Amino acid sequence: MLLDFNVVKTHHPYVRCFWIGTMYLTNGTKMRVHCTHISHDLIEVEAPLGLQGSKKVKLELEASHESARSLIKIICYPSFDVLNEHDKHYIKMSIHTISDKDREFIDKFVKAHN
Repeated sequence: MLLDFNVVKTHHPYVRCFWIGTMYLTNGTKMRVHCTHISHDLIEVEAPLGLQGSKKVKLELEASHESARSLIKIICYPSFDVLNEHDKHYIKMSIHTISDKDREFIDKFVKAHN
């Protein structure tokens, strides 16, 4: 299944990320995900299941950077969902709602890995 609502163009650096977390779909489904890439305004995750019609998702990532840890909570708009070669769903999302503290954590991580 390929969804391409509005692919957001980003001007911020996009870096590899190995954080794990949980994605919550609007139908009540909850699943463990692996974050593969992150930027100031975009996130890509690998998930065992697809979006199942969700046009908005909640994402909680167990983030770490230079001995600092944070549980980052984000509301995202998915723009892309495709089954990859590992039989996992590769999902690209734009960030809709995030706290200033969580965005700062992401920005520091991206800057350090860019």
